[in-house]
Amino acid sequence: MVKHVLIILLVMLSCGIAMAQGDIDTERKVLYRNEWSLGVAAKTNGLELDFRSGKFVTIFKKNLFDFGIGFIKHPQQYRAVNAYYSGYSGYCFGKKNFCFDLFYTMGRQRTLFHKADLNSVDIRLIYMGGVSLAFLKPIYYEIWHMGSVITSEKFDEINHNPVETLGPSAFSKGFSEIKVVPGVEGKMAVSIEFGKKDTHLIALEAGAKVAAYVKKLELMAQKRNPQLICSLFLAFRFGRVKHGAMYENINESEDN
Repeated sequence: MVKHVLIILLVMLSCGIAMAQGDIDTERKVLYRNEWSLGVAAKTNGLELDFRSGKFVTIFKKNLFDFGIGFIKHPQQYRAVNAYYSGYSGYCFGKKNFCFDLFYTMGRQRTLFHKADLNSVDIRLIYMGGVSLAFLKPIYYEIWHMGSVITSEKFDEINHNPVETLGPSAFSKGFSEIKVVPGVEGKMAVSIEFGKKDTHLIALEAGAKVAAYVKKLELMAQKRNPQLICSLFLAFRFGRVKHGAMYENINESEDN
């Protein structure tokens, strides 16, 4: 999976540079360009949804503010079904808690390559950091006992086995027992924005993310649960651009 994400990142960069070889557009561009976007990301350890706001600093820079939710899975969890009893959905034997995190990050976006025309792309570097709260909700399972008695119980690595574990109980069970684990996180990514309309944002984003928590996240019934989580991700973003009244030729150099 890691190799696949790295290959996709390289392909994105190559395609972005190739697409940028169009006719030069001499039209003066909007300088003041605030924006907002929604993102859907596939990570090497789960999925993520977020809302992002970008505030204009210069034509090449933006301040970013990101809020979202992510779902974290253990690298050793595998979904299966009970081979002896039908009618039950699949489950991950040994999984103790369902984990999701809420995060808020701030950072900076730097434009590495500006659009020359409507058929080319923007290539951007993004780096962000902030706080994360991981929520651990216990998982309940339908357990079969001798005498055909079925009860709903939290997973117990000592007393439960795959034959007796039929499947998961209702997802609503365990919400009153949620535990919260605070942490911090940071990420770096390359973004390729290829929307043809100046008022719309459409982009692909690939990068790496690191999150560290004050204690291990007890995802599975084992000692090797994560406290420092490193992942690669690939995201699709779409949103809107808000223009101001300041204009500047994009070929003019930035005064650093």
